[in-house]
This record gives sequence, structure tokens and C-alpha cells, in this order.
Amino acid sequence: MDFSWSTPLRRNGQTDLPLIPNEIYLAIFECIAPSGQPLSEQDIETFSALALVCRFFCAVMLPRVFERVVFFGNTTSNRMKAFRKTTWARQIVVNTEPAKSVALYVKECHFKDWCAPKEMQQFLFPFSTLYCRAMACMTNIRKVEFCRSFVKNEHWETMAALKQLDCLQFWYCSFIEDPPDRELSVRTVKLFGSPTSFILRPIATSTLRTLETDELAAVLKIVTARQLVIENFVLHREVFEMKLLLQVFEQLPGLESITFGFRAQVAASRFISGLSLKKLFTRLRSFTVKGPSVDPILRHDTEKLVSALCDGPGTLPSLERLELLFLTTGGPTATLDIVSDRLEGTIIPAFPNVKYVRAPYGVMSLGCADWKRSDWSGASPESRDS
Repeated sequence: MDFSWSTPLRRNGQTDLPLIPNEIYLAIFECIAPSGQPLSEQDIETFSALALVCRFFCAVMLPRVFERVVFFGNTTSNRMKAFRKTTWARQIVVNTEPAKSVALYVKECHFKDWCAPKEMQQFLFPFSTLYCRAMACMTNIRKVEFCRSFVKNEHWETMAALKQLDCLQFWYCSFIEDPPDRELSVRTVKLFGSPTSFILRPIATSTLRTLETDELAAVLKIVTARQLVIENFVLHREVFEMKLLLQVFEQLPGLESITFGFRAQVAASRFISGLSLKKLFTRLRSFTVKGPSVDPILRHDTEKLVSALCDGPGTLPSLERLELLFLTTGGPTATLDIVSDRLEGTIIPAFPNVKYVRAPYGVMSLGCADWKRSDWSGASPESRDS
């Protein structure tokens, strides 16, 4: 679409009024809905109306209105809106203007509420196919999210064609077909509440750098499918089996940042001795482990964990930040006490460049020359971030 525009003219009847600089209009639009934030339904209606005022307003408004598109599977709450979305998708597929050009404004595409009983899915498949074909024309998409949706091969094939795709998220999804052996361009993947027996091969991409999940078993399938260079790994579910986590870590020696949680009984596992950061990783900069918020870890088990983290020959000079965010028996600062006791003799010799060690209710930090302990009396374990 060709938007040739200048500063909007202003008139009162036949009288020309002073022009308002475009920068002032843009500042007003920013006050209505700050850029970078999803538009509410009311904002979309407002911006859609403003797009009809003049060419300048249209050039500014359309990219905002269409930057985030949601395709709903359950359309019972607003059938007219669903009809308009379907009509727009058909126009995109057949290269009809302005739908074809507007599709290039889309930066995020969301599939929501497509889960249905198996006997009902066949009625949704034609619409899913239509929206996939339309999404293939949205070549500037950077993020795709599936929420309570089935995922078919046509979804994977379409996303593989989106060369600008950077972030992919799955929330409570069902993978109903074995994914094709295609490689996506994504750098960030979030996988939550979506267990699967399939190997999600398209996610096992050479460009993947950040993986957030609560499905450890699915992750193990992904990291063993191909050799990956993931840098950031966040596990949002507490680990029940340390052996499984260690198998994942063994496949990812290049990790730079790790966050996970574990149950109290896991801290007592014999496999905890395998959690040697020096043996497992080569570039790790930040390591965060969270424990149960109620039950404290036995002091012996905390000491054993600290020893395991620092175990092994040589050093890990890349590590700068160590966070042990769990309570230990013996008082609210017991974990920090153990860190303080082990700092000079165990932690620093293993990690010579560590600058920050955090525990519940306090932190050990390296200043200009010396280490300083700061206790946060009265604060909860998760209430202080630095």
C-alpha cells in the first residue's frame, strides 16, 4: 500500500488553521497506547477509527492495529468478529489488496482456544488450514504463540517458512502429529503444560538460544535430537528426578545461564553429587537453584550441594553469579551462613571470577576489593532482587 502523506491540514470552515507538527500527533498516540504493548479491544477500535482521518494517521495506525493478530478456534463469543477474521484471511491467501499489504504489518500471531474433543477437531481443521496459509503471507512475523491449541504439521511447515520468526510459545497444547524434520529460525522457545511423546524436531534448531519450559522429559528429547547451542535454560517446574536433569545438562555444555527448582527429597538424592558445574559446563555465567518455599533443606544436604557445585579439577572462570534460593534448617540465614563459611575455601577457588552469591535473606557481593555480606532481616526469600 502506498502511503504518501505530509502534515495533516487543519481547517475551520474555509479558514486554514496552524499546522500541528507530526511529532505532537505521535506523542498523543503514544499516550493513548504506548508502543510495544498489546492493544486492548478499545484501543483497536480507537486506532481503527483514527486510521480513517487522513493518510498520515492511517500510516501510523494500521501497523499498530495489525501488529498482533489472534486466531480463535472457539468463536461462540463473537461470531461476527470471527467471520471478519476469516474473510480477511481468505483475501490474504488470494493476494487481494489491501489485505495482502496489511498482512506485512503483523509481528505476532496467536492461535487460541483450538482444543476440542477428537470428534470435533475435524470441523476446526479447515479454518486452521486457512489461517496457516494466511500466516505464511505474514512474512514479518517475529512471534507465534499457541495457547490451548492443537498443533499440526501444517503449523510447523508454515512457521518454517517464516524467516523472521524469533520467538515460539506453547501453552497447554496438544501435538497431534509427529512434527516434520524441519528447522525453524527461532531463538526463544517457551513450552508449558504441553507434554508429548513426539520429538519436537523443528524446535531443535541451530539458532535456538533460550529455552523456558516445565516439561523436562520433552526437553531431553529435543536436546538429544540434535547438537544444540542453547545459552539460557529456565525450568519452571520443580525437579523430581535429578538424574533426568543431569542428562539434559550433559547435552548442553555451552549453557550460560541456568534456573531451576527442586524438591527437598531431591537435595538428598545421591545424584546431586553429579551437579558439578566445572565438569558439566564450559561457559556458565549465572546459576540459580530454587528450593521449596516451605520445607527447609537439611543443613547436611545444603553443604553437600555446595560441595557438589564446586567439585572437580580446575576452575570455571566464566561463572559470575551464584544463587541458592532455598531455606536450610537452622534459621532463615542458614543458607547464607553456609555460603559465607565456604566462600574463601571452596567457592572462590572453584569460581575465581564470581562476584555475587545470593541466598534467602541476604547476599555476598564483591566490592572494589573485598567481599561484603548483606543480611535482609525480615524479608522473604523471594522479595529481594538485585
